[in-house]
Amino acid sequence: MRDHVRFHSTAFTPASADPGQVNTERYGYTLATWVAARLKERGFDADSPIPEDWGWLLGVAQHGRVIRIGCGNVEGSVSEWVIWLDVVRPGMLARLLGRSRDATPNAAYGIIAAIHGALQASGHAEIVRHGGDEIRAGARQQQLSSRRGCRERDYDDRRDEEERDVQQ
Repeated sequence: MRDHVRFHSTAFTPASADPGQVNTERYGYTLATWVAARLKERGFDADSPIPEDWGWLLGVAQHGRVIRIGCGNVEGSVSEWVIWLDVVRPGMLARLLGRSRDATPNAAYGIIAAIHGALQASGHAEIVRHGGDEIRAGARQQQLSSRRGCRERDYDDRRDEEERDVQQ
């Protein structure tokens, strides 16, 4: 599933420091407010952005899940940006009690599709890349990507072992 988009645009370059900016080299308030407005136009319930040390975070409730949307500049740039999604999954107790329906892919898909469509329709963003876990901005996103990468490597290792067993 496409869970992020990386692009070039001068439309979100800050003229001065972002309001409430935590890290002086990380921007994204203008981008985050733009994303929230585009999502609201498309019927999503988006929160106001809050500052983080890697950029800006906003939340969207969709299909009973909270999807966090991170917006920030690529390190060292004021014209290259990344928007990524992080789906908050139900806790262990909810899963054990069977109270969690996992509509996560559907919830996230609608949001990333709306963001991607809004960027394309805006005409002021040149899409560089979109996709899975290879791009993240900031330490928290690298952490999330590392955890996800470990699960994927474990899966790949198990699949490789099964293929070797079948071949023997």
